[in-house]
Amino acid sequence: MRFRSKGRGREEKLLRSARRGTFLIAGVVVLLLLFNLSRVGRQSGQSAVPQAASGLVVSGLAGELLPDEVQIVGGGSGLGADPAAMIDKAGAAAMEAQVVQAAGLDDVPVTVTRPVRDDVLGVLTDEQESMLATLRLAEKVLRGRLSEMPEARYAVFMDSPKSCRGKPWRLQGRLRRLSQAVLPRSAAKYGIRTAWDAWISTSDSGNQLVHVVALSMDAGLPLVDSPGRDAPLVELAGYFFKREGYAARGIDGKGDLALAPLLLTDRILRVVPRESGTRAEEMLPWMAWSSAGICLGVLALIWRFQRSDHEFRGTRTHLFTQPPVRPSFEGVAAVSLQEALHAMEEQSRAGVPDTSLTLPN
Repeated sequence: MRFRSKGRGREEKLLRSARRGTFLIAGVVVLLLLFNLSRVGRQSGQSAVPQAASGLVVSGLAGELLPDEVQIVGGGSGLGADPAAMIDKAGAAAMEAQVVQAAGLDDVPVTVTRPVRDDVLGVLTDEQESMLATLRLAEKVLRGRLSEMPEARYAVFMDSPKSCRGKPWRLQGRLRRLSQAVLPRSAAKYGIRTAWDAWISTSDSGNQLVHVVALSMDAGLPLVDSPGRDAPLVELAGYFFKREGYAARGIDGKGDLALAPLLLTDRILRVVPRESGTRAEEMLPWMAWSSAGICLGVLALIWRFQRSDHEFRGTRTHLFTQPPVRPSFEGVAAVSLQEALHAMEEQSRAGVPDTSLTLPN
């Protein structure tokens, strides 16, 4: 009896796989051909208009244009010969009619800061009235509004003093020198009796200073000259007045001329520095508490194991885990090898029955 399998043969399976691969490759080739044909048709449609336009241009020339040359022929529908016709006169007139606000609501009026001159030593006589008026305005406008003012930049003051003049700024830095300022006689007319002269170094001023004239200051600020790293941290909100020239000490100590921004403010505030530590110091409490928690967890786990063992020893199941005989060497005597062999020989003789043929007497 023969049994014939209903499964297909190996050759038939290979043939079907080859046929499927051929159909797949043919389908991919057809798709690529269709994609290329559609792409060529799109490019020809896009280049139809430029070719027609170039034909019109070339027809009016004596020679042929190069590929990178374009000729514009004037006409009724093309660009006009006068470039001024392209300007929107109504829009330009509207832009010119707009009024540009010269100063903000908190800025010093331009009429007050007009006599101010930059790059001169100290405050000139013509500028004293402007300085006193700005100080009085700072007392009325900037008091209690420190957080609303933009942050001062030393480079901006030195590069463009005209654009910064009369605008409020927020300044923070180290107090390097503080003394009582000398006021002109006209200060009493503005109700100003005392003022303070301060020199401050900021984070972006390097080894340069910022000159500040204030009407008041917080209690506790030291009246010292050029303190070191322990200089108090101060902040203020004031108006930028001018880029002022002053007599500096110089590198060699013989004196030199330098420039510094001059700000006028109502009050110099002392900033209490926050205690800042290193990253290791900040992580030390967390590591200590984490270590303590881990140790407590380990101790609790050990105590739990000991408690479980103690409870298990009191159960009957614990008896089955103990060996029935405890090994002990009590009563064991040491004998020599010869004695052990002799004892084994005697024992073997005693256990063997007597098989001799002689009769006992």
